[in-house]
Amino acid sequence: MSVFGLVGLQDAPALQRLMESNAGYAVRIQGQGVEPGAAQEALTALPPNADAAQKRGYGLWEGLRLLAFADVIIGWPEPGTAHIGLLMIDSQRAGEGLGRKLHEAIVMELRGVDGLGCLRLAVVDTNADVAEPFWKKMGYQPTSQVALHRQGTVESASRIWRRKLGCGAEASSGPS
Repeated sequence: MSVFGLVGLQDAPALQRLMESNAGYAVRIQGQGVEPGAAQEALTALPPNADAAQKRGYGLWEGLRLLAFADVIIGWPEPGTAHIGLLMIDSQRAGEGLGRKLHEAIVMELRGVDGLGCLRLAVVDTNADVAEPFWKKMGYQPTSQVALHRQGTVESASRIWRRKLGCGAEASSGPS
């Protein structure tokens, strides 16, 4: 049975193992495998105009093993929005519903944050075949916002997806 909880710097070794179990993601978005220190970077990196108090790491744990992780920036890029920077599951546990379970726990957690009404994320084109079906099932819809994605040897587009913080089909927001 997995348990939902926070993931902090002290959990970097568990996150590093999780990231290494899913090295295909790193190849798709940066052109190479998981770098040493990738977990520490994921736990500390901030987008422009965000501060550390806005950043939360959430995970599903089975004992000391991190099964799924999500990086969330609350109130970014504007008040009322929470941005999911990464959601990753242990590739050895794919198909068990861990991504859905983590996402649902995050939605429940964020409903308690005053003023939040929207969830947002970016899908990099080089990872779209893997990511888009999941995010559609979670109620997200693409917007017209597109930005350049450049990391490692990969240059691609990054497309913004959104949904309302509520749950179910009624929570989806149309393209913006």
